[in-house]
Amino acid sequence: MHRMKIGLVAAGLLLTLTALFYVSMTKNLVASATRDVEDQVARAQRLHQQISRLHAMDRLTAALTKGRRPDVIRAVTSTETEEKRRQAAFDECNRISEELVKEQKPAAIVAIVGHDGKVLARDLNAQAEFGEPYAERYSAVAAALKGQAVADIWNFQGRVTEVGVAPVLRPDGSVGGALLVGYVPSAKRAQQLRDILGTEIAFFRDGKVYTSSFVSEGTGDNAKEDTSKAPALTAVLSTDPIKTALGNVPRTASPLTHHQIDGADYALIAAPIPGNHSDNTSGVLLLSSVTAAASQAKADAAPLLMLGVLGIIVALVASVMTAKRFIKPLDQIELGVGEVINGNIDYQFKPVGPDFEGLSNSLNVMLARLLGRDEPNEDAVEEEETEVEKWKAESMVIDEGDGAPSPGAQALGQENEASYYPRLYNEYLAALRATGKPTEGVSVQQFMAKLRLAEAGLKQKWTCKMVRFQMLTQGDQIVFRAVRID
Repeated sequence: MHRMKIGLVAAGLLLTLTALFYVSMTKNLVASATRDVEDQVARAQRLHQQISRLHAMDRLTAALTKGRRPDVIRAVTSTETEEKRRQAAFDECNRISEELVKEQKPAAIVAIVGHDGKVLARDLNAQAEFGEPYAERYSAVAAALKGQAVADIWNFQGRVTEVGVAPVLRPDGSVGGALLVGYVPSAKRAQQLRDILGTEIAFFRDGKVYTSSFVSEGTGDNAKEDTSKAPALTAVLSTDPIKTALGNVPRTASPLTHHQIDGADYALIAAPIPGNHSDNTSGVLLLSSVTAAASQAKADAAPLLMLGVLGIIVALVASVMTAKRFIKPLDQIELGVGEVINGNIDYQFKPVGPDFEGLSNSLNVMLARLLGRDEPNEDAVEEEETEVEKWKAESMVIDEGDGAPSPGAQALGQENEASYYPRLYNEYLAALRATGKPTEGVSVQQFMAKLRLAEAGLKQKWTCKMVRFQMLTQGDQIVFRAVRID
């Protein structure tokens, strides 16, 4: 079994669980983020309805307030020459425009209309629009000349303009003319609304988007509108059910839908702008990117993935440290056991770490007691045996031969162990003395252990009933020749 198998299995399991949990958590976070975006767009649409009404009231208030100024009333009721009336009206329009700038409500147009419904004067240019029949062109002006203050949205001189028109009353209460104040919706205003609503916003009229809160570069007052979004936003207006909702009478907000804009998924609602006199083509798109919210949700889940990877690294490091502290020492003990099994009964187990020092010493004590030799000194386990004059089991030479039948095999097989091992031991001891070899340290237990280990290995190798040994002396060398017994 691979030494790192447990660590790798743990790391693999942790990786699998991390991946499953990450996928599940990411899926839930993305679904939750999508719902949040949709809810935010729906809230923004409802909130914008209120803001639109308030904005229409602001235009009406500005027109009503400024229309009560004495100079405005004199401009439309004066019996002086037309030239003087025009000049007085022009001067008053400029003063009103300047006041609106100071009030941080700069107007795109301030105009005074006479009782005949024609423009008497406007700001900036005394000649511009003079005599234009606004009452015929715009129903909002006609309504104001009947005494009704109204708000409306016009396509004025090629620009969408939000206007407030209020009647100018004579001292007797009759209508002597009208005051018009107009504003052009800008990208800056759209960006301000975006900050309030929490969603992007785009204004459209006659099925075409003319400004939006999308920014191409810069921030704050230096932000530039991203006009490249306009075609894609305009294309959305022609899709169902938006087209159906805006074509209803009365016009209604569309249900929330999803659309691809420049490769990103957006949740959006299209709605008319309320509070206007006759306008029936203007409206707004409230939208927010689901793709961006999903990306943020995935980014929020990324730490979980990083935590899982960190856990895997920790598991692998722990596995390596475990192998170093436990498995490697056990490998050394296993090698020592293999040495003993292979006949090296002189083997001494050395300390292999603080966790297995006791085991090494216990194995040495066990071998000593089994083999009848002195138990090792715990403090001297690490010392190598250097006394060459003492007998060692490794000095016993085993001649395995080829396993062929040998003379005397039958007699050896019939000899019982109680007489076989002592006889062979005594012969060996005599041979050691005869050849001048050391006998100190030799014991029956060690002698028998050496032979039994060799016998077991050869018996398995030859697949025979029994293996016995004959001792031969060849010069000064003592050899134990294996004899196969079937």
